[in-house]
Amino acid sequence: MTKRIFIYTTLFFIAISFQQNLQAQKSRAMWVWNGANQVNSMINNYGTYRQDLFDFCRAPHGNPDNKITTLFMSFSAFIYSNYGTLANFISVAADSGITIEYLDGDASWATYNQKYGYDRIKKVIEYNASRTNDKEKIKGIHFDVEPYLLRPGGNYKAPYWDTDRMAVWNSFLAFNDTCQAMVDSSYSDLYFGIAIPRWYESHVGIDELKKIQSLVDYVAIMDYNEKASVIISDAKNEIDHAKELNKKVWIGVETKEIEPETVSFYEEGVAYMEEQLGIVNNAYGNEDVFLGFAIHSYKYYRILKNDPVSVKKNELPINSDFVLEQNYPNPFNPSTIISFYLKNSGTASLSIYNLLGEKEMELINDDLSSGWHNINFTNENLSSGVYFYELSTSDFSQKKKMIILK
Repeated sequence: MTKRIFIYTTLFFIAISFQQNLQAQKSRAMWVWNGANQVNSMINNYGTYRQDLFDFCRAPHGNPDNKITTLFMSFSAFIYSNYGTLANFISVAADSGITIEYLDGDASWATYNQKYGYDRIKKVIEYNASRTNDKEKIKGIHFDVEPYLLRPGGNYKAPYWDTDRMAVWNSFLAFNDTCQAMVDSSYSDLYFGIAIPRWYESHVGIDELKKIQSLVDYVAIMDYNEKASVIISDAKNEIDHAKELNKKVWIGVETKEIEPETVSFYEEGVAYMEEQLGIVNNAYGNEDVFLGFAIHSYKYYRILKNDPVSVKKNELPINSDFVLEQNYPNPFNPSTIISFYLKNSGTASLSIYNLLGEKEMELINDDLSSGWHNINFTNENLSSGVYFYELSTSDFSQKKKMIILK
């Protein structure tokens, strides 16, 4: 990773160029929501369901470098009975290098049905207390509650997210606080985490996002997007909070066919997804708080197409010498990410110009390797307005517009 810091009298910014495959690979997790019958078959070892799951985890799409080491699994029936069957499943998973976390949740748990979440935690603690072999124990509890689904017209009761958001949110905070306290009081190595969407700060505020992170051992950000630059930008606040709070973060990605298609890797497939995750890994791979990537979910990830093409369809023609992407976010204040691709290594520069065509600054002017690069630009003193950033090499140049808001 190349890091350059430029300090000017009127401007301070940091430009960091992340190149693929420089940071060590982090751990990987996967959600398993396959439905009660299939999960029951995995745990009971009916047919080949269990073996298929573990074989896939050891080498997803034939690549052992991307092995899954944590499973978030929903198996509520087994924490109320069938301890022996569950213990066998968890033990065999441990022999394959896989830890199991109990997965559950419903939007109503945020408000009027909190007792169901508390009961699940109680049952997990009781199950673990019955096991003398650590290999047979559930390692964590992972709740996916999603209080923003509390809306009128369905099966849910008031208060509703759209009409009484902070009442719902405060109840959700209290629920997670109690859940973490229950786990902590179990005097075990059990830990507690929650799945959260990437947009909480825009709905309840960044201080509230930090508050929810402070209450739990980790968050798994549902950072669903097909571009590394967006994933990196959207995870920044959670990563920064985790460092301050001494908490942990999973970054979740989607593989399901879903609209809009930009939130999933379904269209692009495995190779493109791994390319983008490589870029994200090089942005956050040296952060101790970053646990790794969580893939949603086994049902869709295992059938994700595995074309040899490593770039998004129609985005990067074979004869392209470079790609300059639109900065994200845009407009921005104070930070944005500029991503670009170089087909060949060589000298490249990235500069910012005002509307008069005057160069305000040069972010990079250096020999760069071929491949994707991300520049994290933080502005403190440029005034609000429209600017252009230009990528140039000896053979070509391209400009794009960006907007600074203060």
